[in-house]
Amino acid sequence: MTGSLKMAKLDFFTMKTQFFGYLSLAALVLIFGYTDSSITLLGINVAWYTALMSSNIFAIQEKDNLDRLYGSLSISLKNIIFGRYIFMVLNYILSFLGAIILYSVLTLFQNRPLDLVNTLFAFGTSFVIFSAITGVEMPLFFKMGYTKAKVWFLLVFVVILALALSPFFIPALSEAIQPMLANKSICVVIAVLASCVIQYISYRASILAYRKRV
Repeated sequence: MTGSLKMAKLDFFTMKTQFFGYLSLAALVLIFGYTDSSITLLGINVAWYTALMSSNIFAIQEKDNLDRLYGSLSISLKNIIFGRYIFMVLNYILSFLGAIILYSVLTLFQNRPLDLVNTLFAFGTSFVIFSAITGVEMPLFFKMGYTKAKVWFLLVFVVILALALSPFFIPALSEAIQPMLANKSICVVIAVLASCVIQYISYRASILAYRKRV
């Protein structure tokens, strides 16, 4: 676990010059706040935006040939991969928290209460979408490298995002899970558990993919 945390720390250090790109996420939150848009829709946008931005770590890894650096460290292959997953998930959680804090400030100024249950529901929905995107992209990047895999990643990204934002998909999904929507707390638990399962399966797939590559 210590090796994985070291790897996650290295990823954050590697990405530090990229974090200014997240300032545009603040602009997105301001738009949603001032237009009184759904917090769930905000969560969906945080999910795809963070998944897109955090994938740059693979581009930097390939450009700077960091595989050699990883190989020189006393960190196992599993710890390298698990550390990358820790980095991706923490990056998402911090982005979501930052977006919610800014959104909360805007709602306070507009005298609109921020409902805790709806906020948690937005997190659950957002986390599932983030996990679906990164759960597919990470094994691809570990197997093929960023340049070769980015076309497949963009295809997966567009398909999942189109489904998430589709005016036909969301009503159909809402109708299918209507009994659960009566209790949004249960939906949040199911969404978080589903996200964890997706991340675990993706992690195991990444181990197999990266082992064959290196």
